[in-house]
Amino acid sequence: MAARLRYLGHNLEVPDGQFVIGRSSRCQLSIDDPLISRRHAVLVVTGEQAVVEDLGSRNGVLVNGTRVEKVQQLVDGDTITVGGQNMTIHGLDRTAPTEKHPSAPPRTRASPEMQTISGLEMLDEPSDLTSEKTAITGSPAFARDPDRRVHELSLVGAVAEKALALGRLDDAQRLLERPLQDLLARARGRREASVRFDPTTDALAAQRAATLAMRLATTLSSGAWVEYVFDLFTARTELLPQPIVDELYTVLRKVRIDGARLRDYLEMLRAQPEGALGPTARFLVSRIEGLEPLVGLK
Repeated sequence: MAARLRYLGHNLEVPDGQFVIGRSSRCQLSIDDPLISRRHAVLVVTGEQAVVEDLGSRNGVLVNGTRVEKVQQLVDGDTITVGGQNMTIHGLDRTAPTEKHPSAPPRTRASPEMQTISGLEMLDEPSDLTSEKTAITGSPAFARDPDRRVHELSLVGAVAEKALALGRLDDAQRLLERPLQDLLARARGRREASVRFDPTTDALAAQRAATLAMRLATTLSSGAWVEYVFDLFTARTELLPQPIVDELYTVLRKVRIDGARLRDYLEMLRAQPEGALGPTARFLVSRIEGLEPLVGLK
């Protein structure tokens, strides 16, 4: 079984080789936490063995609550702490191997109470999670298999949804605002040669973003998040998913938006070459056009 990290209720596969954790978007696990350095730590995985190395971070790396002195051998169930974030590694040997990493010091076994951390526990630390953004990117194995990648909103979205369910609306909005805006900026830069995209993963991220934005729009009665959805799919030059269109008919009867956002989106759709849209897509466009009276465009 492949090594995996359990983080915020999700299992993240860790392929053989180096797996860097930090704030930089170039890291395999990118976490927006002010206590985490840009390149904070690296996991080096070989089969069912792994070590964690502190990359000279400001706040250090802990394994089972003990600070790592440069490199630490890991076994199944160890809890790794970087900044204010805890994660548990699984899929390794349950006993420490006889041949250790050359610079790995003796290690201690994980205590049972340190095996997991829930999204609700993380919500009690707003200074660390207010702008939480997590992404799996960069690994060649993940690039070859987009279905194994976790897009930018897969983790923070789960935490935000728990906050919404608990009525913690401001917390949910603070959690989502930065990753949603980052995704919009990424969509607007699609034509830049320096920006690399994975069509499958980006499309999944956009759909997830639209779903989360509509949840914010509904719970907060905020037209700004409806406008965000139109801005995102205008930048991506794509049709909105049908469930989002259906939900818009409900939301736009309750909240006001800037009609220019819908107008711009429709102009983009109408500018598509004749014959580019099939019957199903044309029906969906007609449904979107039906939103115009709801925002006062007709």
